[in-house]
Amino acid sequence: MKRLTLILILFCTTVILPQQIQVNKIVNENSSKSYPIDPRPFLERFSKINGIDLSQPAETNALQKTTAWNFKVGDKKTWNASDFNTNNFYSVSSTCKAVGNYCYIFVEDAIWDKNVDADAVQAILDAFEKKTPANPNKGIYQTNIETFGNPPNIDGDSKIIILILDIKDGYSGSGGYIAGYFYSYHQYTTSQYPYSNKAEIYFLDGVQNKLDTNSGLETALSTTAHEFQHMIHWNYIKEDETFFDEAWSLIAEVINGYPLYSQNNFANEPNRYLFDWRRDDANSVLNDYSRAARFALYLKEKFGTAIFKKYLENKIKAANGLEIALSQLGYNKKFTDVLEDWFIANYLNNKNVNSAWGYDYPDLPKMKSVLNINPNVTATSSVYKYAVQYITFINGRDLNIKLNNQGNNLKAKVIMVGNNIAKVEDISFNTNYYYSQFGSTYNEITFAVYMVDQSATSKGPFNFSYEATGIFVNRPIEIAYDYTEPVGVYKLSIGDTVAVVFDGISGTRLDSFRVALRNKVPMKGGIWTSTSQKILAKKLASVTVQGKTVPEVINPNGTYPYAQPYQNWVTVDMRSYNIDTGSNFAIAFVIDGVYENSSSPTNRVMHTNIPGSSPYHSYTYLNAPSDGKEPGWYYIGDGSIISLYLIRAYVSYKVTDNKETIELLPNSFSLEQNYPNPFNPSTTISFQIAELSNVKLIIYDALGREIKKLIDEVKPAGKYSVLWDGSDNTGNKVTSGVYFYKIIAGNFIQTKKMILMK
Repeated sequence: MKRLTLILILFCTTVILPQQIQVNKIVNENSSKSYPIDPRPFLERFSKINGIDLSQPAETNALQKTTAWNFKVGDKKTWNASDFNTNNFYSVSSTCKAVGNYCYIFVEDAIWDKNVDADAVQAILDAFEKKTPANPNKGIYQTNIETFGNPPNIDGDSKIIILILDIKDGYSGSGGYIAGYFYSYHQYTTSQYPYSNKAEIYFLDGVQNKLDTNSGLETALSTTAHEFQHMIHWNYIKEDETFFDEAWSLIAEVINGYPLYSQNNFANEPNRYLFDWRRDDANSVLNDYSRAARFALYLKEKFGTAIFKKYLENKIKAANGLEIALSQLGYNKKFTDVLEDWFIANYLNNKNVNSAWGYDYPDLPKMKSVLNINPNVTATSSVYKYAVQYITFINGRDLNIKLNNQGNNLKAKVIMVGNNIAKVEDISFNTNYYYSQFGSTYNEITFAVYMVDQSATSKGPFNFSYEATGIFVNRPIEIAYDYTEPVGVYKLSIGDTVAVVFDGISGTRLDSFRVALRNKVPMKGGIWTSTSQKILAKKLASVTVQGKTVPEVINPNGTYPYAQPYQNWVTVDMRSYNIDTGSNFAIAFVIDGVYENSSSPTNRVMHTNIPGSSPYHSYTYLNAPSDGKEPGWYYIGDGSIISLYLIRAYVSYKVTDNKETIELLPNSFSLEQNYPNPFNPSTTISFQIAELSNVKLIIYDALGREIKKLIDEVKPAGKYSVLWDGSDNTGNKVTSGVYFYKIIAGNFIQTKKMILMK
């Protein structure tokens, strides 16, 4: 078996710096983590139990207060709040701790100087009044006003009241908690609402949000932007479709510079009725939040923030309101047109093909698709109204397919993707299509089947089927969850374990895995089966890893961030183990040895990040977690991002005639950095090609003149290395200096720089 070489980076301030794992950045997967949950079901249940009817327009209520509050710092005030455990109102004694141009901030007396201090209050005041991550000169109040419209004003005071308190929501140390809420009950002033505060007030949790931590404060400020939008939204549309109300609040977080709500949830469930809101299911509703956030992000990027205010000003709800707003802003698009483009953008995410089919927001996860490794398949499927089902074909050639549909007004598009090329076309049902370029120009073909018929009275699902044939090519399939080059390193202790859990693909086995953890000393690792309750279950194979230092691979004086795709990967062939990957499996490494130049027994492990707030495939076993936590499996994150380890798996389809794949074929084109560099007198250039291609590899001088043609021939898919001895096409040695080498392989073109130093 191959020995795995892990490469050490030279740490310096121009590249990356070690990152300490903070206590507030670790959540134990074996216990329920703390996370904000949807307050809407709590408010609706509270209203129902107390017989509260909020359907009547508040504008008809007599205004009981005609002068401003004029609170001063130090003023005492008892407010009414909701106890979601007993479903009763209760009194909160509080003190005004800050007064700004746009808000009063009160803090519950019982939590002052225990959970909330002056620094936390000042941070919230500054964010609401003065600055956000999106704009150092504009706070949440101004940003939301400009983006969405004006808040209500039933109390005769233009300032908003922010009450920081311990929200009584049943939280007992773990699980979900209410980070904050706006309750429109307090906008009603008549005698039918005796517990109304008769004020523009929203409630912000000051205990579970942990305002003394950066991540907790970010959650509180993001919640502030979110809930203030709900207040503004209510001022225009009292009972909007929940999806739109939440979508507008979720995009308020982004517009103020806070992270987009975790998109992994939606990426795993694209086939769901768009407006579905599962308020009675605490887990599934997170997917609904994720879907609403992505839709609002798309509206923002394609039509600008004006779309949100125009929608509210018209006071027309849901799809009809959005369509009218688009028309008023000069866009000749129907709601269904927007949906069709959105479905393509969510999967393709490539604005170079069409500006409507991609995003500017970085690192959005790709939508889950029904994956067909073998093109010879007959299957049935279904799709919901205002939703899409993606069906993907890889590893084949000459695809023939027919989508069958009877009685349902479904539509479909085909998304064809190759190296540096992509194409989208409309297709019809009950029609045969032949894609001769599948396997050559396009290595992936995806069919997006969707339902956008507004007249349909059912949410679905609507059934369809497909029949496909083609030539099966058993290339290894890459399973990867890291999206960017490394962004930093974590210092872990001897005995800690890093693991990536991979989703299984039916009918496959493990061909190989690739690692770029960059550990300098030996590591022990292996392949395990995985369950949802335990990261590592039955061990399937073990791997002994010997580290090796190759400091020349990345010049510490070079440019950061690193090139993409990241270059320093090493591969271990696992075909001899014949490991089934039809179910989830994990690849893990145990930290062993001491990092040189370190006074403590630690080891640095590279990682990258992805936006999100929930577990996503990368886990760490910590033997001695900080903050008194028990040893166990953790995932690392800070509420807005989670960290991923650089481990990828490659699986291939298990054939029935026992003919195994002879060569591990690459799935992508790449040109590696020459080694050594600088060099004298010769250097090696390595590259890989994913399919049969006419390959040209040419050396140029600094003026762009051809010096040496190293390769000009057709080559099959594979990995290659070529030696350049420093001579030109005539056989003469060239002088010292900067040279460039360029590869052209089909549609793949890439150029890199090297230095000859004599």
